[in-house]
Amino acid sequence: MKFPALENKIYLDTARSGLMFSELLSWRNKHEIDFLNRGSQFRLNDESLLDQTKLEINKFLGSIDLTTFLVQNFSIGLSLLLKAIKSDKTILMIKDDYSSIINQVVSSGIKYNFSNNTFDLETQILKGINKYNPEILIFSIVQHIDGTLIDLDFIKQIKKDYPNILIIADGTQFCGTKYFNFKNSSIDVLISSGYKWMLGGYGNGFISFNKGFLNSYFKLEKKNFLSLFEPGHHDTLSFGSLLFSLKKISNYGIDKIEKQINTLSIYTLDKLKTKKLLDTKILKRNNHSNIFNIKGDEILYKHLLDNNVICSQRGNGIRISINFYNTKSEIDYFLSLV
Repeated sequence: MKFPALENKIYLDTARSGLMFSELLSWRNKHEIDFLNRGSQFRLNDESLLDQTKLEINKFLGSIDLTTFLVQNFSIGLSLLLKAIKSDKTILMIKDDYSSIINQVVSSGIKYNFSNNTFDLETQILKGINKYNPEILIFSIVQHIDGTLIDLDFIKQIKKDYPNILIIADGTQFCGTKYFNFKNSSIDVLISSGYKWMLGGYGNGFISFNKGFLNSYFKLEKKNFLSLFEPGHHDTLSFGSLLFSLKKISNYGIDKIEKQINTLSIYTLDKLKTKKLLDTKILKRNNHSNIFNIKGDEILYKHLLDNNVICSQRGNGIRISINFYNTKSEIDYFLSLV
């Protein structure tokens, strides 16, 4: 994969948007030229492309027999799912989790409570479960502001100890960073946008159900979920882009991607600890993701941008995110500026 944006900048911002690569642009150009020349006829095989996309997503998640629907992004997927959940349920969320999770649950009319978002996040989730007795747990696997990675073995233990809790996870900052077998994860519903770590461009995502639908939680029967999540037509440019990118990632090797990301993330974590740029919350945890929020103000942020380091301001600091197309020399250059 060739990424032209890397030629003149250090891109540490995949958590905001994954990069376009040249091969994908070529496919998208051919797709649009076909539309230009053939009009409605270019969509004669649209159902086949969408079915292929679902199959490729399922393969990417470790099992071809998952029940997966295509949605335009995570937020739309969660919004539709919340409309299907029975109103007498109670949801547990993490304080300061992704705003789209919190805002949509709050506006849904479904009862909710929060667990504290401290260094011992898993312990706080468990306390929240014991205190509020929720039927549903919703969380981002990787917290988007500071990169806190929730222990997925802990989630398995939650499902073992509380088998009746419906577990819904946001995979937007996780899917595409490491090998993940959804079927064996104990997560019931996984929702993700495709424009970040899966490099699919904007306008595509998925919602996937693990094993069964757990009908007791939903107003709708399983047969009605297709019309809920996939009404009308889907954009073959957007979902075809996701299909193309997932095939490219799989051919490159998600194991190679995970290894490169892990190597650079561990290196970066050690350096940031030495520079005392990380919040105490992160320092107290045993494991972390490939997203970091460093101490820094508007002046530092502008300094980084002026020196061709692309990053984002999030929370009270500056967020960087590391992907397989980054290098150790790029990390060293960034570190020299902070």
